[in-house]
Amino acid sequence: MVGIFLPSSALAQENNQANTSYTQYEQYIREGILGEDVSYDEWKNLVESSQKLEEILSNSTDFYEVYSSDATMARASFTPKKGDVIITNGTSSAGILGHAGIATSSSQILHIAGKGENPKTISFTKWHSDYTNKDRSSWTKVYRHKNSSVADHAANWAIEKYKDSNAQYKITPNLASTDVTYCSKIVWQAYYYGPVPAEANGPTWGYRLPYDLPDTIHNLSYQHTY
Repeated sequence: MVGIFLPSSALAQENNQANTSYTQYEQYIREGILGEDVSYDEWKNLVESSQKLEEILSNSTDFYEVYSSDATMARASFTPKKGDVIITNGTSSAGILGHAGIATSSSQILHIAGKGENPKTISFTKWHSDYTNKDRSSWTKVYRHKNSSVADHAANWAIEKYKDSNAQYKITPNLASTDVTYCSKIVWQAYYYGPVPAEANGPTWGYRLPYDLPDTIHNLSYQHTY
């Protein structure tokens, strides 16, 4: 059985914005964004759940908006650390909202951007330009593991497996593979395979959404919102 690790209430949530038609699903399969082992019902649940989870995360008590000159001051006052989990609402893929990456230093993030892309590291400045500053409703949240050694192991695993790799972007339920991947899978894998013992929920079959990561990775705490 495929495991989709999402709140049950989210699975029943109606998505009024995204196109969750079977025709749209078939298009994503043809484009190679979704693997053929992703069923229509699974994909539809993921899309609907991501919308609900975005609403929850955006309205959480740790959220606040920072824009324009205030954003510059906020960034200057907060320093990311290696292993930080970075989540933004500034983009989506295959109708699934959100995007995630893992900090490999205080100034770099490893991520995979989407269709036709390979994993790469980009600067926080580039991340903010592409996602946080997309519009006034866009945000980036930073979550940090309580143990810096665990965070280092996770980041090092991501660097070793994915930096400059030829992995292709594709959403599939195989969470163990590294030849095809997607943004939140990379981050989850880093904490599942990097530290010993694993610092993320198993098993290795199912899906991980960007907005799921604070719950599916152990001992993360919210740090900052850009």
